Amino acid sequence: MSAGLRAAARDYLSERRARGYQLADHEWLLGAFLDGLEARGVTRITVAEALAFATARPQTQRSWQAKRLAVVRQFAWYLQGIDPAAAEPVPAGLINARTVRRIPYLYSDEQIARLMAAAATLPARTLAASMQTLIGLLASTGLRSGEAGALDAGDLDAAAGLLTVTGKYGRIRLVALHPTTVRALTGYLRIRASRAAPAGPLLIGETGHRLNMTMARNIFRSLTRQCHLAPQPGCGAPRLHDFRHRFAVSTLIDAHRQGRDVDACIAVLATHLGHVSPVHTYWYLTVTPELADAVSERVALYYQQGHRR
Repeated sequence: MSAGLRAAARDYLSERRARGYQLADHEWLLGAFLDGLEARGVTRITVAEALAFATARPQTQRSWQAKRLAVVRQFAWYLQGIDPAAAEPVPAGLINARTVRRIPYLYSDEQIARLMAAAATLPARTLAASMQTLIGLLASTGLRSGEAGALDAGDLDAAAGLLTVTGKYGRIRLVALHPTTVRALTGYLRIRASRAAPAGPLLIGETGHRLNMTMARNIFRSLTRQCHLAPQPGCGAPRLHDFRHRFAVSTLIDAHRQGRDVDACIAVLATHLGHVSPVHTYWYLTVTPELADAVSERVALYYQQGHRR
């Protein structure tokens, strides 16, 4: 039956991938689960076996345990439909691991300027320019840091003011750039030219290879300490990813102050950020005093113009 389970797992993964699913962790997780069954001489998937696999390491986060269980649960349901004797259906909700939204660090314009100035003082000239460019690019576009790190020089169309960005699941989108961002990127390319090939990675390290994003995040943390950006109440230490939150909130503030249709703005923002649905965009919206003021000002203007019921 072990060979049968493995063959069924291969078919299951193949069928789901044919429908467009990436399933990055599914193959090795299912393999590990089936290895455990085989080692114990177990020939049938049960709820108890699935739970034991998911919680094998109690010290791991509940979200990771829930993911391990979900991988087995989906396969068990597939297998149960083919051969009810081979697997019990594993119910959903056995591990409660709701994602808790972390309060983002929303940088001010002055803090961003300080961070970029601090990055410029890094002793390695190319790395300093790359970190300064990375911070400015994330602040002005709301890209994911991984998306920025994966950019190639050829992804920038300076004449059109566009970046071709490859996001999650390989989805490609065009991101419009502000003229000041285009000027900053073209200036950075002149510095980069002495270290890397024209068609190579956009952001590079001191050796001319693609900027290591783990290293970049570590350097950024040191820059936040250098700039005395202490964690705010209820908020963790500042991260590169928080620029994405800041961009979303700033966009919404501008929409209110300019009297634009906020719903339409959020739909555009979702496309810009690379979200499949605007529902995901709301995750990045945090009520700040500045946003509350912008909404209040717009509501007050609405009533001043005589829009009363």
